[in-house]
Amino acid sequence: MERVMELERGSTRIYNCPMCQIDTPHTVVATRGTTHAAVCSNCSNGSLVDGQTLQSYQAQWEEELRDILESISGADDE
Repeated sequence: MERVMELERGSTRIYNCPMCQIDTPHTVVATRGTTHAAVCSNCSNGSLVDGQTLQSYQAQWEEELRDILESISGADDE
């Protein structure tokens, strides 16, 4: 079982907003157990997100970003 990250109030994670349907920073405004209340920076919609879901989504987004940056760096080397 993976350890779920502990998020402090005010921390930000990338998440797909269910209202505006885009990957945006969401700011954690409250936590109860493993559920986080987060607000979309684009539309200000609030979402309740399980910590494991938020952690998985953030890790996937970071991996995609790393791949993009590596491909850009590789293009510079040529």
